[in-house]
Amino acid sequence: MACQTCGLVQRVDRLPEAWAAYCPRCGFRLVHRLPNSRLRTFVFSLAALILYFPANIYPIVTANYHGMHSETTILEGIRSLFQNQEYAIGGLVFFTSILSPIVKIIGMLLITVTLNWPHWRKFRTWTYEIIRIIDPWNMLEVYLLAISVAMIEMGRVASVYPGRGVFSFTCVVALTLLAALSFDPRLIWDAPGQKAPHG
Repeated sequence: MACQTCGLVQRVDRLPEAWAAYCPRCGFRLVHRLPNSRLRTFVFSLAALILYFPANIYPIVTANYHGMHSETTILEGIRSLFQNQEYAIGGLVFFTSILSPIVKIIGMLLITVTLNWPHWRKFRTWTYEIIRIIDPWNMLEVYLLAISVAMIEMGRVASVYPGRGVFSFTCVVALTLLAALSFDPRLIWDAPGQKAPHG
């Protein structure tokens, strides 16, 4: 086992429950498994999947402009960008707001459901690698900053309010983040029925 802190490779035997192994060079814990990782990841991913649909159906922004009332969903915003020939921005918003979240959610669900299937280990590995590649594109801070700037700029001539979909969208982002943090990738290669070591 390689220490995740200093990289020292060493042999570690299976430990009894409530025992821990520490690196002799840097002193950091070597064996540590997240408790109830599979269940927590599945629950967070399933909740994110349920909220994914209202996040894309309900409006994100509600605006009143010179007596006119309008509500915009994420999909309507993307369609408007493409109609205005803003293909690069429209494609980026589609990928970061629609495609990558659903790929990540379904991927996490597939990994947790197939953990007891030994012949699906390579599938789980590839799925996890795809999730790790697309994960940096789910940048909530940039998205919220863009919404805030738009609200500030439009506030001079219009009244802009968060729509009903903002709550669901924020919950989806938070739940997918919790699912990723709760998942222990070592479960991918554990033997079926193997009890994870405690640390």
